[in-house]
Amino acid sequence: MKVEIRQLPGYHVAYMRHIGPYGPAVSAHWKKLNTWAGARDLSGPGSVKLGISHDDPSITPPDKCRYDACVRVPDGFREQPGVNVADIPGGRYAVLRFRGTDREIGGAWTAIYRDWLPGSGYQCDDRPCFELYGDEHQCLPGGRWECDICIPVRPL
Repeated sequence: MKVEIRQLPGYHVAYMRHIGPYGPAVSAHWKKLNTWAGARDLSGPGSVKLGISHDDPSITPPDKCRYDACVRVPDGFREQPGVNVADIPGGRYAVLRFRGTDREIGGAWTAIYRDWLPGSGYQCDDRPCFELYGDEHQCLPGGRWECDICIPVRPL
């Protein structure tokens, strides 16, 4: 597992919240955000998107899991019906490049916590974890895609 420690910037984002099971439903939720963002010139080259899973589906009932599909917006951007605004703090993050499907990403999240974190010399801090999607990430053949899994960390 190739995990890098990186300094990431903070992100000012607009987001749409999905409540329900993770997996294919989240992919459908992204289509809704992408349509909204595209109509406002917030998508395309140079755009940055984040996916924030707020709950562990092994603990939280699937119908209560929360996921935010986010797109970076300019300062001063205001909330709109069905769209909220938040600031995601920057700082030190453990970053793992994921390549796979929506059914496989949960295993990657589990692996970084179970296999990498215990021997890393780092611990999680209280900033949000997220999936980062930018220009360098791509859609791959066979319904696969890539993103960076980003976990906020501080030294032990």
